[in-house]
Amino acid sequence: MSLNFAQQENIGFRYVVDALRCDSPYGDARVRKLRFYASHEKEALLADLGNVCAVMDTFEECAAEYGRIERLMMQLKDIRRSVERCAEGPLNEVELFEVKRFLLQSELIAPVFAQINAKAQLSGIEIHAQSEALKLLDLDGQHAATFFIPDAYSQVLRAARKGKRLVEEELRRAKTEAERVPLMAERARLAAAEDEEERAVRAALSEALRPFLPGILACMDALGMFDFTLARARLARRYGGVMPELTDGALDMQDMVNPRIVDALTERKRTFTPVSIEAGKGATVITGANMGGKSVALKTIALNAFALSAGILPFAKRARMPLFDGVHIVSEDLENVDRGLSSFGAEIVRFNEVLSDCGLGSGKKPEGLHMILLDEFARGTNPEEGAMIVRAVTRYLNRQDAVTVLTTHYDGVAQEASLHYEVVGLRDMDTARVKGEIALASPEAGADVIAAHMNYGLYRVEREQGCPRDALNICRLLSLTEEILSDIETLY
Repeated sequence: MSLNFAQQENIGFRYVVDALRCDSPYGDARVRKLRFYASHEKEALLADLGNVCAVMDTFEECAAEYGRIERLMMQLKDIRRSVERCAEGPLNEVELFEVKRFLLQSELIAPVFAQINAKAQLSGIEIHAQSEALKLLDLDGQHAATFFIPDAYSQVLRAARKGKRLVEEELRRAKTEAERVPLMAERARLAAAEDEEERAVRAALSEALRPFLPGILACMDALGMFDFTLARARLARRYGGVMPELTDGALDMQDMVNPRIVDALTERKRTFTPVSIEAGKGATVITGANMGGKSVALKTIALNAFALSAGILPFAKRARMPLFDGVHIVSEDLENVDRGLSSFGAEIVRFNEVLSDCGLGSGKKPEGLHMILLDEFARGTNPEEGAMIVRAVTRYLNRQDAVTVLTTHYDGVAQEASLHYEVVGLRDMDTARVKGEIALASPEAGADVIAAHMNYGLYRVEREQGCPRDALNICRLLSLTEEILSDIETLY
């Protein structure tokens, strides 16, 4: 895993993980301990994602079965520790009850899963009822969700309990303390004998269970995997997940979305503009005005690349992408300046760490394929130096065996890259309409009006073009002083 928690949160990955609603504690455990696939595990990842797609494809056909199995999984409790303890020694009565209840649930879940799997044909997931283990603990054969050792299970136990009942009846009839004292002593002796025999029975049951423990643990793992698969399928249906085509380096993502930003905009009655981009090994540059969504595009790319490595379907209409061994972000607002460095200095330190992690600049071929994302690199220094630094960094990364995407507002950077994208921004804006809306809005709401008309999509720049004028247009729309606007025009 290449992104720390703060970076995962920043790109929206933690939001996606929190949206994975599993029904059982075994599914929750899968979410807490996400598996990240390396580039040599493509086949395993594709099989995993194929299961997610198979669940999505059968949701409607097996709606009743999915609803039932979800309700059954909600009743499961995490008893893994009790099962593991059984391998170490005798279980107590509560633990045996927990194991029995789990085994009863497996009896109910297994046939429903079989109905689903007959249609979904899931790969590598099998949920089997643990019937033989259940027979050991269902001593009266009633399938009751309780655990009690019946008298018939042990002659010694039956005799102790019968003797205790007789003594208790005599105690109820006793009139004097002299009569009660010997009866109380006898009852204590019989109760101790009962407890000792019950411990012996529990020890024998625990020992008899041990050969079945691997099967019980495998059942828990299968339940967790199926639950996790179901949660990912629900998430993909909600946000538009798609089965990707894995490549060796080419990235072709059409209409990607970022669930966290989608939901944030929906709350404000706005919509997310999907991001489409093609890239490959070398450097790809995204340019555009500061309000133009460059960082949103970068976060959306990072989220989808990172989510894929965690076995989550990319949120897009089409996805051709590599399985990266690492996704790395360098962004001024994410760097740690506690080391006593300026924000720019912290960026440089982080960039060096990324190059080292990717094995770049070491004179040897890096292990695996990495994605490097630079968000407005070197904006923390003066613009003239910053532009030169970013051009040199882009030129360097364009020669490396890694997929790099940079956002920048500096001129002259795109010519150092293999591909150049521009944020559509205000190119298609109806200026008169927007001016009218701003006039009707409060002065402080002008920026929100413009944002509502901003097109955050990307278009590919086939040849070098002049500096975009979105920033100037924003100044005009927000009624910057005419004298300043005139000077800006002259400088353009």
